[in-house]
Amino acid sequence: RPAAPGSLLTVLGGRLVRAQAGLLQAPVLQAADAESQIQIPFEVAGDSTRLALELTRGRFTVDVPLREVSPAIFVDRDGAALLLDAGSGLLLDAQNPARAGGRVQILVTGLGKVTPPWPTGMAAPLREPPRVAVEVDAYLDGSPVEVTRATLAPGYVGFYLVEVQLPLLVNGGPGELYLEAAG
Repeated sequence: RPAAPGSLLTVLGGRLVRAQAGLLQAPVLQAADAESQIQIPFEVAGDSTRLALELTRGRFTVDVPLREVSPAIFVDRDGAALLLDAGSGLLLDAQNPARAGGRVQILVTGLGKVTPPWPTGMAAPLREPPRVAVEVDAYLDGSPVEVTRATLAPGYVGFYLVEVQLPLLVNGGPGELYLEAAG
């Protein structure tokens, strides 16, 4: 799948020492023996970027396609979307479901550039985090829901936070939630 400016990528197969996207440094945010995580610089441009990866066991290059946006909702190890109740900050799950009329926060990556511009590799500010530069739409069971904000996730690197207002009337049980950015 394509990457987008500011998005997170996981590199499998070794501990990453350094990464570069074209001529730009790509911060290594987490490095373990089996996998590492980097952030694609916000400043990348074009249809693709060449990632130069230096792992403890050697150097590799790989071309990665780029898009303005490439949204992906974060999921836990069981594949459940990482959703939070906007009022309480609690993780939503079968024991703590979303409620009709409530606000839900969705943790996402790949929403691209933000305004004002933000430095790659730096945690978003806790107050007034930069806004996503493109329009973000959300759908629940195929019907549009209001997006009340789309920003960098305060205190995180490479995470975006999309908040939606649920309708006053929703079906009980699991629902299909998806996001669309820049059409």
